[in-house]
Amino acid sequence: MALLPNVFVPEEAESMEFTVLPAGWYPAEIVKSELKDTKLKDGKYIALKFRITEDVEIDGEEVKSEGRFVFTNLNIINKNETAVRIAQSDLKSICEAIGFEGELEDTVDLHDQDMMIKLSVKPETSEWPAKNEIKGYKAVE
Repeated sequence: MALLPNVFVPEEAESMEFTVLPAGWYPAEIVKSELKDTKLKDGKYIALKFRITEDVEIDGEEVKSEGRFVFTNLNIINKNETAVRIAQSDLKSICEAIGFEGELEDTVDLHDQDMMIKLSVKPETSEWPAKNEIKGYKAVE
């Protein structure tokens, strides 16, 4: 049970509609990372939460993106060797994008570091709405 500090009236709250961001490069930082078990408990992945730090212009139009969150998972222990190679490559790209050198022992070392992330749009299916996916990382120019 949680006693609220103020009375909440649902009718007075603003609804927020989820919209997919257009494909392109966005300035971002990692704000949360967790090591989690895979669904079958036979592997592990790093769940990363990115916060976009600025609005951007894409194809001549301003995109209100500051403060939006984007998520990705890196399969660092998995029976599928290709998934592990992709995760290691992405982790390396993140380290290079933020200028991290040396051995990474704790993902907290990646937090709050400016980088650029490349978003794509995965189209809607009969089971899932359209969503953004991170397809690249680079240093802020």
